[in-house]
Amino acid sequence: ILDMFIFRRLSQLLNNWAQAHLGCNVTLVVDEFASKLWEEANYEQEAKNAQMFGKNFGQDPTVKIPKVFMQYVSKKVITMEWIDGLKSTDLAGLRRRGIDINEFIRNGVQAALRQLLEFGLFHGDPHAGNIFAMDDGRIAYVDFGNVANISESQRDVLIGAITHVSNSDYKEIANDFIRLGFLRPGTDVSEIVPAMETIWADSMGKSIKDFNFRTVTGRFSKLVYQFPIRIPERFSLVIRSLLMQEGICMCLNPDFSIIEVALPYASKRLLSNPNPTLRRELLSIVFSGPPERPVLQWDRLTNLVTLAKQARDGTSIQINQVIVDFFRGLRRDVVNGVETGLAPAKVLQGGLQALTAGDRLRLKDVLQLVELLSPDLTPALAREVADALIRDSVEDVLRERGVQLELEDFDPRDPRNLGKVLRSGELFKLLPVPGAA
Repeated sequence: ILDMFIFRRLSQLLNNWAQAHLGCNVTLVVDEFASKLWEEANYEQEAKNAQMFGKNFGQDPTVKIPKVFMQYVSKKVITMEWIDGLKSTDLAGLRRRGIDINEFIRNGVQAALRQLLEFGLFHGDPHAGNIFAMDDGRIAYVDFGNVANISESQRDVLIGAITHVSNSDYKEIANDFIRLGFLRPGTDVSEIVPAMETIWADSMGKSIKDFNFRTVTGRFSKLVYQFPIRIPERFSLVIRSLLMQEGICMCLNPDFSIIEVALPYASKRLLSNPNPTLRRELLSIVFSGPPERPVLQWDRLTNLVTLAKQARDGTSIQINQVIVDFFRGLRRDVVNGVETGLAPAKVLQGGLQALTAGDRLRLKDVLQLVELLSPDLTPALAREVADALIRDSVEDVLRERGVQLELEDFDPRDPRNLGKVLRSGELFKLLPVPGAA
């Protein structure tokens, strides 16, 4: 306690200088560090964290979270399932056990992405001593004392930022830094954009496969001295966590590209996430130009679909489910009157205008997209989309009348499902009340 007190007083003395020259409130950073230190010393909290991780990854066949025996947990003692695995950086040991190195790395990257972009609860100390390889290739996490949360809005911005990197949209990357708190609202990004472009271009090398997060972080840190950039306290932990996990990947395979795993995952989330904010982000990516005259960007749309089909995040969701979720979200936006900035008629007009480039029909782009989706565009998928839209519409109508029915797995062609609905008694709310005017 005395050490932290001294540490905090020193940070207060340096805080004005740090904010002026580094754009960082070091006192808040010290407070964040102290809070995590106290959390790590409380085993009851660590047990709750481990249980939450277990719930999040419960259906993921690539990740192992040890079971917690709550009856043997107190503030000073924690009892968990024994993990029989190899240290994640033991390359020779992994090879001796016949574990596919690239598959293990891919599983780890996907697990990290799900923590950061899907659950919002991520492991704050994922060094090699806290990550193990199981004999069956699963990645196992231990030590859940240091975890952190990021909000849903921040997760949405991060997903959009990854796709902006894919499209080399440097202006939007700069705007993402504003949305995440690295730059103050209202900051003029016109001078920062060229610097961003230089950083990303140099970090990408000859291709996106050459992307290195450590290199980007190192070069980005130099911008702190040139522009009013600050590091949000929570994201200092995110950056540290990502650097640790990239270090493990590079130790096992220096040629492995994290961004090649991140881009498919982000693309799939962008296409399938029901959040209206991400729906607007999707439209802003695939359409360019003013809202009154949007133009569909075929190359970006094709790139998104191509990447989404490559996603492998440990879940059972396939590209057909992505397509269903996309149409469900779009219907929800229209029904709820979500302001996307693009009127449906204008979107359709923009799509038709995008079929032409000058005096030439862009049939090649259309055929490329159709060929890409053709294995998934089946009558069964069309029926699945129609069923989902009908179910959602019926749920909305019933909900307006006070009837609460969950029709997610309802199949009207199965008489047993109809019987379950009738037995629930909810539909009787639709009948007129005797004696009512």
